[in-house]
Amino acid sequence: MSKVSKSIKIVLLVSILLLVFVVACTDQTGGGGGGGGCSGTAAQGWSGFRPYNQVLCFGSMEGKVIAIDPQARTDNKTFPAAGEWVYVIKTATPGSACGSMSMCSSSSSAAGAGIYATPAVVDNLTYVGTYTGKVYAFNASRGVVRWTYPREGFETVGAIVGDMVTDKQNLYFGSANTKVYALDAASGDFLWEFQTSNKIWTAPAVDKGVVYAGNYGGNVYALSADAGKEIWNIKVPSAVASSIETGADSIFFGTFDRTLYALNKENGQEKWKYTAGNWFWAKPVLYNGKVYAGCLDHNLYALDENTGNLLWKLETDGPIVGAPAISGKYLYTVSDKGTLYKSDLDTGEKISSLPIGFMAYGSPYASGDMVYVYARDHNVYAVDTVKNTVVWKFSSFLK
Repeated sequence: MSKVSKSIKIVLLVSILLLVFVVACTDQTGGGGGGGGCSGTAAQGWSGFRPYNQVLCFGSMEGKVIAIDPQARTDNKTFPAAGEWVYVIKTATPGSACGSMSMCSSSSSAAGAGIYATPAVVDNLTYVGTYTGKVYAFNASRGVVRWTYPREGFETVGAIVGDMVTDKQNLYFGSANTKVYALDAASGDFLWEFQTSNKIWTAPAVDKGVVYAGNYGGNVYALSADAGKEIWNIKVPSAVASSIETGADSIFFGTFDRTLYALNKENGQEKWKYTAGNWFWAKPVLYNGKVYAGCLDHNLYALDENTGNLLWKLETDGPIVGAPAISGKYLYTVSDKGTLYKSDLDTGEKISSLPIGFMAYGSPYASGDMVYVYARDHNVYAVDTVKNTVVWKFSSFLK
């Protein structure tokens, strides 16, 4: 591919990704719980997978929360088999406005809400945040709604794009209305909110009683998990593009200025930074002393956790938007073209690659030798990475 063609392709991808930022989000920066902002074309998400017992839960592009059992899909059982379920989250009619004084209610009979966030699970509850600014908690075994936040009859918060995270007791998430929220995980009761300086499009992280969150203004905050009090905040030169990963002493994240940062957890001071050829949009993954980070410049980078020195990089056939998955001694990465790469964790040597055939923006999930990818044709693909073949696919349209 020529440099010009590659540049055009990256511009097109960035344009697609930025739709979540600019399409009908005209009223999300205000305080108070401003609305989801969902005029124009309905949002479509790129949720990853969250395992619970024998099922994988994900948010579909049509506004469904779906739990599938890989074994039942292998056996080609009629959906839903035992333990499987689906719930459709409704929103306002496409083309109507869901501004700061509007309700995007789950009781509407219109199109499904956009789900960008990967579900979270605590005990027997599955949590999903929507682009229309609402959090749902489901019974993880049956898909029955246990609670919603905000409660029925109240305004939604701003668009939720990043994943929700938990410390087993509380649920934390950021919103396009510039706030970080904490809810009681069991009841959905409001605990606290923290006002930042700009929109939040990524997932926070929680570790040892501290919540770390980055925003579109380039601010990174450390907050007490129990009360939401600021411990420190720092500013980097550009918007925080990726969700935050935590290590023993550091936090890691990528920005729009093509840089991956490592900050000291105690005071926010910069420990190191690594600059590549484009944005680090994908959440970095820390494992065994290495930070694995996918980049829009088509490369997956492995960096030393303590120094940021480059250990190796793997070139793929397209920008990398989703976080890599790890299983055993292998790393699994999917490009936006939908090509799944299997590489050695330590050396970066490419073991195999498999084109799914459709674009993929979400993070893959790996279990043993099986890897699952949700592609833009609305299908989940189950890949046997030993045979390097797709063994089944599941349509989220559920016809």
